[in-house]
Amino acid sequence: MRKIGVLLSVVGFIVACSDGSEITKNEIYSIDGIALDGYDPVAYFIQGEAKKGIDAESVEHQELVYYFSSTKNRLLFKENPSKFLPEYGGWCAYAVAETSSKMEPDPTQWQIQNGELILFTSNWMTKLTGSLKDEWNASPEDFQLRADSNWVEMN
Repeated sequence: MRKIGVLLSVVGFIVACSDGSEITKNEIYSIDGIALDGYDPVAYFIQGEAKKGIDAESVEHQELVYYFSSTKNRLLFKENPSKFLPEYGGWCAYAVAETSSKMEPDPTQWQIQNGELILFTSNWMTKLTGSLKDEWNASPEDFQLRADSNWVEMN
């Protein structure tokens, strides 16, 4: 029963935080034109960690700037950007799966699932109710199927 209450609280919070705007095709979460809050998208795959990029190692891709922690990572991205772009436009995967909404992600809350980078949010509500990533991992394939389906409808 507690789990249902927690889930309802989280879903309510997600709905309240969603800005309600339409998600356009290929929209990637960004702030001021910087994708992934400046985290290196390649580092998740190659180094297995969320790593901040640096100004000297940046690339513009689809009108957004991506930062990288090394020249090697920048060059890998330039060879095949789609391999390293986050799923669901970089929005919180849990919010996409549960409410077909976009919620600001925390780039330090992530995982690679089926070869895809997925991000989760982390805020005061998740500190009270538990990690959305942990909730996702209770049934990762089911959540990913719902998120995939919802994302298609959202676009």
